[in-house]
Amino acid sequence: MVLVAALAAGCAGITVKRVDPGKRMESFDRSALSSSRPSERTIAFLKQRDLEDYWKSDPLGLITMLDAQYRDDPSGDTLFALMEICRLEAERNKAVPEDAAVRHLSCALYAYLYLLNLKDNPQGNLYHPYSRLAAQFYNTSLARYLLYARESGLRYEHGRKLRLLVGQIELDRRHSELSWNPEEFAGFKLAYEYEVGGLETYNVNPGLGVPMALIRKQQERDTARPEDKFLPTIEQTYAATAFLRIKPEPEGGNTFTADFELYDPMKTDSIRLGDVSVPLEIDLTTPLAYMIANAPSPQGITGLMDPEATAPQQGLYMLQPYQPDKIPVIFVHGLMSSPRTWLNMLNGLMGDPVLRRRYQFWFFKYPTGNPVLYSAATLRDSIAQVRTAFDPEGRDAQFNKMVIVSHSMGGLLTKTMVQSSGTHLWDMFSDVGITDMDITPDERAFLSRLFFFEPQPAVSRVVFIATPHRGAGMAVGTIGRIGRALVTLPATLVKSTAGVFAHLANKRSPHASQALHSLDSLPTGIDSLAPSNPVLKYLVETEIQVPYHSIIGNDRVAKPGGTDGVVPYTSSHLDGAASELVVHSGHNAQEHPLAIREVRRILLEHLGEASGSGGKTVAGGQ
Repeated sequence: MVLVAALAAGCAGITVKRVDPGKRMESFDRSALSSSRPSERTIAFLKQRDLEDYWKSDPLGLITMLDAQYRDDPSGDTLFALMEICRLEAERNKAVPEDAAVRHLSCALYAYLYLLNLKDNPQGNLYHPYSRLAAQFYNTSLARYLLYARESGLRYEHGRKLRLLVGQIELDRRHSELSWNPEEFAGFKLAYEYEVGGLETYNVNPGLGVPMALIRKQQERDTARPEDKFLPTIEQTYAATAFLRIKPEPEGGNTFTADFELYDPMKTDSIRLGDVSVPLEIDLTTPLAYMIANAPSPQGITGLMDPEATAPQQGLYMLQPYQPDKIPVIFVHGLMSSPRTWLNMLNGLMGDPVLRRRYQFWFFKYPTGNPVLYSAATLRDSIAQVRTAFDPEGRDAQFNKMVIVSHSMGGLLTKTMVQSSGTHLWDMFSDVGITDMDITPDERAFLSRLFFFEPQPAVSRVVFIATPHRGAGMAVGTIGRIGRALVTLPATLVKSTAGVFAHLANKRSPHASQALHSLDSLPTGIDSLAPSNPVLKYLVETEIQVPYHSIIGNDRVAKPGGTDGVVPYTSSHLDGAASELVVHSGHNAQEHPLAIREVRRILLEHLGEASGSGGKTVAGGQ
């Protein structure tokens, strides 16, 4: 009876109680990252060793003791407890930044050592819940330490010693795969510091490391260095991932050596950790958003009304310095717009690791108030300038696989990159050969740039989005007339053509008179969109000599027909396209998620064809 009573007394305190399943599941997910208490695993570790009271009364003493135990008998359980306790101590000491930083760095060390043994760990998988927690401890604690370093002015220096709760870390080598030297950057922001708005998707790849935005010191665009010449004049921001690679065996007892590494996520998305390949933590969206949010306002309206004011900024711009192993993709914006119109498209495409590795993204900026043929000549010149700067002998095979993605008016410029004018375009305006005209050499050179062009050898595929191949009615309506009246063409452009128009008016043929009658003065960018524009009519009937694709908006239903509110389907459609997609969208169809997916599909398809024979498929235009 005494024995039975004793057994009954021992079980009397054990009960079960119904609770909300969600709350119970939260306790399983609890860790020092989300609570003021450690995880169930660490609590069990402390209780099994009768260390819970020691932790509460002397946490630093407990850390020192557990560190010594780990040195004598390496154990994943010990490391897991160490990183959690260090993290809790960092939060408790956040009022003293230096003390908190030491604890964060200690947490990062123990988390790193835990992850380094993934292969030998029974749960040796980065996606195991404990490993994922350790990766989060490493990333967030290293991020906190980097913030402390930024605020305190602490920079990398070979041999610099960083204090730990037990021992120290001595910095050894610095490795960077970025295109610029670390000294060329003015500072950094952590991706964790910002929440992005205004972009449809968030390109984040979970893994190891701290994603950041590196801010490069602003450079003048007219520098002698080719790598600077084609970069934006705004403050340039580059995505990077920081990683502290710690050698697991300390030297002299308590000194760990570590390499500080910076990775370019446009090149690398995984690294080796011991014998295991692990993904890098990548955030491409936040650096892009930070750069644009801190850039001057776009000048789309100014570029329409006063092209001369924005002329110094026209040309090709690259997000990264030229990369000969990647295929260029050029984005060409439309009327009264700017390269910003492509941000959602760019953000969406960069989310694909294959596209990141195989393509480099460029933008063409131009004043849209200028005539289309004039802007098209500027685009041709810009491509030639890049060729001269980076591939003067034409040996870069990737350069010759170039793709142009265009929107609205930008499609008209793009089309002349893959068409031959012959003499036919000139013959529409004059029965006198350009070499026989009584004009100055400068006027002759100017006209030749506009009226005579051949397919660009580098361009092997084009994409038209909401392009008015046959014009848009708004160009001849009230809006068009008002806009045309407000456009002030550059003085140099007007001066270069005044004598030419006078000469043509005196010597035009009966065939040319109708074309000249419609162009009794130099056309603006708006005039270039008029359905009656003879240049537009010529271009739509001329063969496009590479594969081309159409993406068209319909503001009522995603079916052929209708209009996007600016350009009707009958104007955007081209027979002979390799593909045509109609999306339920207004004129800004380039921002539609299905349009972005379609461009992604086209670029992936292009990789398959580009890696084949290298020949160009000729598709007939209407």
